[in-house]
Amino acid sequence: MAQSRDGSAATSRTPLDLPSISLKPYSCVVCHRRKVKCNREEPCSNCAKASVECIYRPPPPPRRRKRERDASSGASREREKSFRRNSREASFGGSAVQNTSPARNLSNGAEQSRSGSGRMIMKEGNSVYLDDTLWTSVSHELPDAAEVLDDDAADDNSDNAYQDEDDISSLLLSHETREGMAELHPNPLHIFKLWQTFLERVNPLTKIVHAPTVQQQILEAMGDLKKVRKEFEALMFSIYCIALTSLQAGDVEKAFGESKKKLLSRCRRGAQQALRNASFLRTSSTVVLQAFILYLLSMRAFSDPYTIWSLSGIALRMAQRIGIHRDGSGYGLSIFETEMRRRIWFQLMILDATSAQFCGVAAGPFVHTADAKPPMNANDSDLDPRMTEPACEKEGPSEMIFCLARNEFGKWLHRWNTVAGGSGSTWDFLTSSKLSLSEKDKCIDELEDIMEQKFLRYCDQSIPLHLATSMMVRSASRYTRLMAHHPRHYHDSGARIPQSEKDVIFGHCLKMAEYADYAQTNPDVQRFSWHMVNHMPWDAMIFMLSEMRNRTDPQEKDRVWELVGSIYGRHVRQMGKKSQMPLHKALQNLFVKAWRAYVDECNQHGRTPRPCPTVVQSALNTSNGSTEAQIADENARVDANRAPIQEPQGQYASNVPAETGTENMDFLLGDSPMDWSEWDNLLNQFQESLVDDMTLMPGSV
Repeated sequence: MAQSRDGSAATSRTPLDLPSISLKPYSCVVCHRRKVKCNREEPCSNCAKASVECIYRPPPPPRRRKRERDASSGASREREKSFRRNSREASFGGSAVQNTSPARNLSNGAEQSRSGSGRMIMKEGNSVYLDDTLWTSVSHELPDAAEVLDDDAADDNSDNAYQDEDDISSLLLSHETREGMAELHPNPLHIFKLWQTFLERVNPLTKIVHAPTVQQQILEAMGDLKKVRKEFEALMFSIYCIALTSLQAGDVEKAFGESKKKLLSRCRRGAQQALRNASFLRTSSTVVLQAFILYLLSMRAFSDPYTIWSLSGIALRMAQRIGIHRDGSGYGLSIFETEMRRRIWFQLMILDATSAQFCGVAAGPFVHTADAKPPMNANDSDLDPRMTEPACEKEGPSEMIFCLARNEFGKWLHRWNTVAGGSGSTWDFLTSSKLSLSEKDKCIDELEDIMEQKFLRYCDQSIPLHLATSMMVRSASRYTRLMAHHPRHYHDSGARIPQSEKDVIFGHCLKMAEYADYAQTNPDVQRFSWHMVNHMPWDAMIFMLSEMRNRTDPQEKDRVWELVGSIYGRHVRQMGKKSQMPLHKALQNLFVKAWRAYVDECNQHGRTPRPCPTVVQSALNTSNGSTEAQIADENARVDANRAPIQEPQGQYASNVPAETGTENMDFLLGDSPMDWSEWDNLLNQFQESLVDDMTLMPGSV
């Protein structure tokens, strides 16, 4: 049987059966890319004239749109929302309402199914599997908890400032071309500005390129951009992208004379085309892998965690093909190349693990044959491509301090999870009942001792990178305490959580919030805000608000509202219209309940409530029926030079009772209405959070 050009089988027909001209229902790939009219013949006239292959590829299916609801249905839903809201608010000031339905609030056919520690959310043939205990909890705060599956609808309503027609699918599906690549590069002066931005803001936190070598190559490439090697051109464009991502929109316009949206969009197109030209899917080049990793880090500003996670899997396969996971010292590679490959491998491990965690799934197991050693504690100036003797590792801090601290934390997680027999996520040993609470605290004590001896005692707080490292390490320690002591581990049919235990948890949450706010407001570390902005302390804020009515110190409550207003207000301004994701709606409901309870308490004791944070006022307006509430600048300004409360030098004081049962993970917080499994579930569906390589701790580092 004869085959047609597009691969379909042609049955035997007579000349009278065949039409005179067979037209395709859509344009060919070449005409579509060039945006010219296609006559849809086979081949089309444009391709025939240019003597190129004419390929017809069906267009992607149209996006699913939300169905319009009629007026009566809308009114009915509003009455239902009001009834739910009033019922929940009645429980906020009193005892928790018991959950009698396992699929509570999952309307429109949404169902939840559990097996072991994972959860499957299903609706109309679609499903999402979650197996990360960080994210399982909020249907009682949502008007319609089934919204967690409506990702397409959320995408339709968003208008990411830096996302354009050049969808990420073009990275994988388009063809190679050198046409117009030189025109996509910034001018030489701007190229060097972007390189300097990369050195100051990005390189200290990633360290996957050797700055002296790359700088020399960039200077040479600027002489004639049309002759740049494909592999290095991909690296250049990826550096442009991540450098622009690290800058504020105003800074970009001031330095480069055009909007961040326009310049980043052009550099993104250049990066995607350069990666395709370098055949990144079948590359054996370490430079192309470096380019792809940096591009993935920049994508966190305009893509979702699921895309990042999928593409990080491609990066892992690229690394395995190149052999990055095997230590070069056993294969005759040079000292310099061996060290750079180690840096790349450990950065890639962190990227994959954190991407998986933000998607609510356990990170994939380490490659079984991986034996790459940790990177050395050495500066770039200690390394040289021509070196024949290993560099001497430094005793004190080096340029690698931040990256090595992250690697040390990952080693600690992996080691203790293996000792405890954990499976899946490396956090399992902190969230399961395989270790007692006292044993978990001893593990964390060990972590603090390691970090103090290897890193913290060397940190000079006047050096921005050291300050960022210190904040990351201390915040990570607080976060592990929260993970180990979190209320979700307590049984709701037994004894309530002792107040002393709640005090310990509250203290850790308050510290985490202070670090998150300080990282975004202190000018010394704002250069790294592109990294830190991705780590919202969701768990900490949720716990503090749910626990507020049990706190007795008015100043402490004022501090919590100040931090919530500052942190969440800044997050909403950065997210724009994307701040209407299901997670945000649930948080806004929590804000309203907590604020009203706070105001009622102040009135009862004759105290004047602090000024209402703008984000809370906006939530109140929305709750009261206002559809035009706009989020203005936060009225509770935080002193940018405010330092967080000093950490004690020794181990944390801990008067923690023995664990009271952790066979199940879906329990309420004492007399709080918080259903932590539902909050976890919603957090795991939060896909539009700004995402970059981050540390292994969401919301903490």
